[in-house]
Amino acid sequence: MDTLDDDDIDHFLSRPLGVAEEKPRRKFPLRPLLAVLAVAVLGGGLGTAGYFVSQMDSRDLIGLLDVADQPKLAIQIPGQSKGKDQPAAPTGEDGMLKPPVPAGEGPAAETPPASATPTAEPPAAQPGVPPASEAPSASMVPPVKIDSVPVAAPETPAPPPPIVVKQEAPQGPLQPLPRPIDKPPTYANLPPPATKPKPLGAVPAEGMTRHSGFGPLPVIASDGRQSWQVYARPFESKDTTKPRLAVVVTGLGLDRDATDAAIDRLPPDVTLAFSPYAGSLDTWVKKARDAGHEVLLTLPVEESGYPARDPGPWGLTTSARPEDNADRLLRVLARTAGYVGVLAQDGPFTKSQQLGPILAMLRERGLLVVGNADAADPKPPMVRLGGAVDGDVFRDAVESKQKALAAQVRAKGSQAVLFSPRPASLEAMVPWLASLAAEGIVLAPVSALVGPQGGKS
Repeated sequence: MDTLDDDDIDHFLSRPLGVAEEKPRRKFPLRPLLAVLAVAVLGGGLGTAGYFVSQMDSRDLIGLLDVADQPKLAIQIPGQSKGKDQPAAPTGEDGMLKPPVPAGEGPAAETPPASATPTAEPPAAQPGVPPASEAPSASMVPPVKIDSVPVAAPETPAPPPPIVVKQEAPQGPLQPLPRPIDKPPTYANLPPPATKPKPLGAVPAEGMTRHSGFGPLPVIASDGRQSWQVYARPFESKDTTKPRLAVVVTGLGLDRDATDAAIDRLPPDVTLAFSPYAGSLDTWVKKARDAGHEVLLTLPVEESGYPARDPGPWGLTTSARPEDNADRLLRVLARTAGYVGVLAQDGPFTKSQQLGPILAMLRERGLLVVGNADAADPKPPMVRLGGAVDGDVFRDAVESKQKALAAQVRAKGSQAVLFSPRPASLEAMVPWLASLAAEGIVLAPVSALVGPQGGKS
């Protein structure tokens, strides 16, 4: 055990009781912290500057460093400093630049005053050489001989011929001249029929309908009369050798202006097909028959492009059950009366096996079918459909299609064609119908294309 000496005892006794001995304070390492902070600041600044410099274009960097050569102007602007090798441009008294004077065209040098100009003696005349004032022109000076060598007198050079710049024709195809803008097609431009048509009979005819849960449905009368015959437009043609063409305007009843124009402005031999979804369908059918038009009812069938082209809630589709399609057909047929048959455009449904029961139902009700459906016997009266004329609604396209269809009718026989009730289509149709007779084609209602036995035309 260590012993305490006198100094330790004195130090212990001199310390106050209850007070701990103070420990020496440690100094904070401020210098390393400042060094780290300085390195961070300098590094961040240099990094930021390097980033902006890297993003600058080389031309901007050169301009920033001011090491690029100063541009030299061909003509120095007055009042500006000149370049090292750039002479000052001549200026007038008003400070404006003087235009450069071509060589040989400037004014003669000013003659200094006689008092300031020393008089120079004229050179001594050489023997055999006339004075300058009496020297003839260069063209009149004969050649002289110097040391027996003939030397011709110098001649004034002839001015160069003028330079003619020949303008070449522009390359590339020439732009066509703009066509005159015709008046836009409107229904008001359609001419009315030449003669007032005779209205067709009242509908429904006696004994031609029967009431059902869907409404009045067409039926064959007890005496054998059928709708496609009773409601047909009377047609008589003396020339039975010429092919017949039936023109059908589709989609009527949905647009008032289009339907009125088709009824009032088209010839009565044109057949009108109404949509089963049209409002006031009975009124439209009566108005059309009063104007002498034969009427069809459009059958909403599944066409190409289904389901984007939806036939509606009464549409006949290949995916529906046969009994559902039969109910929808009856709903469509009960919408109105006085039509000769239905229009069925080509599509998946008309090519499916579900078409057979539908055609049988139409035959039992005495209706004809306009379309290209191939069905086994017994089949209803059918009229072959030649297609639509105005698939492309352009005047040139419609006229080209009209000529092609006329040639097709002459080659293959009678058929029906479709038109839409657009103003452009109807305007193209009217003059075309007037020219059919000259082409050996007879315009007829669709019922006149049915064969003698009521079969396919």
